[in-house]
Amino acid sequence: MLDLLSTIDTDYDDLDYAGQHIDAGTYVTSGAGLRRALVAEEGAGLVGALLALPPASLLRRLQAAEVPRSVVSGVARSIAKLKAVAVAPERRGDGIGEALVRAFVDEYGGAGYDVLYAQVDIDKPALARWYGRLGFEALGVGAPLRLDPQGRVAIYPLDGEQLVVRDLT
Repeated sequence: MLDLLSTIDTDYDDLDYAGQHIDAGTYVTSGAGLRRALVAEEGAGLVGALLALPPASLLRRLQAAEVPRSVVSGVARSIAKLKAVAVAPERRGDGIGEALVRAFVDEYGGAGYDVLYAQVDIDKPALARWYGRLGFEALGVGAPLRLDPQGRVAIYPLDGEQLVVRDLT
């Protein structure tokens, strides 16, 4: 499983989390918000995996700004980041990634989340289009996801990435 997830750009803490929880197929909380590892299995083998997390950088910024804990927890329970989707190379194009993302949308929507997002490499425009077919909107390159009407609270893409967003409200 870690071999499959290691093909995507994520940090070791995320891989460790997925490695410990992905087989359980259950919601696991870690601080505020849901962390979810979904798998697609075929026979005895893993053919796909998805990892979803709270928006950690935003939560850290809110905590540093001394925003009340209840507000930070509310944000963590309303916004989720699709951190990683991985499909075994020999199974790409078979709809496995799409099924995992649809399950992610269904589960987080059912849990009352408002917004789902992912970061996409700008050098992979086909990936942004793929997310678009799944109901996500690609924001402009470098454009943040603004979370309040005044634009003071936002999630920013990393250099070389753009955000794809799905509104569940």
